[in-house]
Amino acid sequence: MWHRSFLYCLNEAKHRGLCLYGAGYWGGIALRLFSLFSVTPLCYCDDDESKIGKTFHNIPVLSLKDAAASYPNAVYIVCIDQTESYGLWGRVHQKKMLSSLKTYNVYDSNSELRLAFYLFLIDINGNEGIDDIKKQLPSRNTDEKFHWNNLKNLVVANNMSNSGVWFFIQLLDMHSHILCLPCCKTFENVYENRLQYLEGDELIIEMAAQALGYFKSEFEELECVGQHKFENFCLDKEGQNIKNAYIEPTEFLSNLYLQFPKNNIKLSSYSQMLKIYFASYNNCLQRKYDPNINYWMMYDMHLPNYDIRNEYNYLSANEFNRIEHIILIREPVQHCFSWISRAIIHSGNNTAAKKEFISDIIKSELGINIERKNNFDNLHIIKFEDIKYNGISTLKAFCDFLQIPFEETMLQTTLNGIEVYFPTRTKEGLKYISGFDTAAVQKKDFSEILTPWDEVRLNIIYAMFKKALGYTTKYPSFCEFKDETIEDILKEDFKFATIIQKMVDEHLEKSEQYDVNNFIRELFTDYIKQYNRESVSYYDCICAKETTSVQ
Repeated sequence: MWHRSFLYCLNEAKHRGLCLYGAGYWGGIALRLFSLFSVTPLCYCDDDESKIGKTFHNIPVLSLKDAAASYPNAVYIVCIDQTESYGLWGRVHQKKMLSSLKTYNVYDSNSELRLAFYLFLIDINGNEGIDDIKKQLPSRNTDEKFHWNNLKNLVVANNMSNSGVWFFIQLLDMHSHILCLPCCKTFENVYENRLQYLEGDELIIEMAAQALGYFKSEFEELECVGQHKFENFCLDKEGQNIKNAYIEPTEFLSNLYLQFPKNNIKLSSYSQMLKIYFASYNNCLQRKYDPNINYWMMYDMHLPNYDIRNEYNYLSANEFNRIEHIILIREPVQHCFSWISRAIIHSGNNTAAKKEFISDIIKSELGINIERKNNFDNLHIIKFEDIKYNGISTLKAFCDFLQIPFEETMLQTTLNGIEVYFPTRTKEGLKYISGFDTAAVQKKDFSEILTPWDEVRLNIIYAMFKKALGYTTKYPSFCEFKDETIEDILKEDFKFATIIQKMVDEHLEKSEQYDVNNFIRELFTDYIKQYNRESVSYYDCICAKETTSVQ
């Protein structure tokens, strides 16, 4: 269930009492957080018998059973105390703890509060800090600051998951006509389920919680904070996280307040919310608003296989002058190799192995999300390889498309104006690259992830997408084979699917496990059966005048 907000949970705890479930690291964080708002827990409860009967931070530790019997009406907050690495907010263990609360009938939506999102409230000194921010607000009529109502143009960016969108946005980072909110991903769920209903301080705190990963923080070393938004893409040339690229949470909250009339802090639409995030963030970077510039917001939803028509359930056309959609693509066999290497082998991201996610990645590699839709024209494609091999020409074409000038700042990868480097794996090992270094797109040895037969088969299956987008291929397409031959081609297991299977078997819950090879075969078979070469066409590329063929 969706909890309403931190302030609502806090108010409930003041009236009903508070029990913190987990007498460990996050239990200590919860105590600090609630104490800043003058709430002291009734008790801790824990599943570890060695802790029961003792005290933690001078507060008694009970079993969950005894706590539920003594305080049946209290607010119970899950404070995860079993983590795979320091400070990680473990979602799997959270679910198990929530289930235990339900067993003893002390669960409600407040129990879903994810403490990690509210660490910035400790950084700003809680309620006292919020009061100080409101007292020190400058004039709301500062002409040099961005205001949401001045933003009229939007580029919505999506990708094939690992297709260069972060690199692309780092090239656009300090263009005088473009406002970026780097690595923002999608806000739709939180708007739909929470933000649209809130007002005042409650809204400001919840909007700031979604920007947690942009903030300088006492907790910057925690895995869930230090790289929550920027992940591994705010790095210096040694691969170290660049701490001074982050912003002060007090400045962000102050700039959020300034976007609203003093006595009417409430959102009127999803579009307005997006504009407020972009305006507030860029004000924190001390960028100056120029009324003579027709600014563009670069909104990276970062969703593979996303049907961009769905976005119009949230975006109101009458709130913009132009809305354009960009999908960053990469040669699909290279993408398959790179994505498995990054997401499955080297980062060990369990979510990446889930059936729904694998489906989205495969469908993106088949080019389904760039097939032209009836009555929808404002989508264009940018090829990662074009940016790398013909960067200046491609960026000039993109600027012409937006009707803005090309600027020299686009020749360097920066984040908030600071030069950043990008991790890529080469024959010599992990390398940190900047600008138009082509190491990421050069021909690779696929043998760790693909057999030679896998590579042939993928080229046959991806052939229509590749040919339509100008990728060189020496293989025939699946359209040239009979059904029985396609069946034979797909019969043997794919090495990359077997690699995913290992993660599925070892790290996913039983209810989430599946036969990866069979699932991928079904995806390929369904695509081939439904493909009609007479009716399928693809959206146009924004590309350099001189293009480089990629195998």
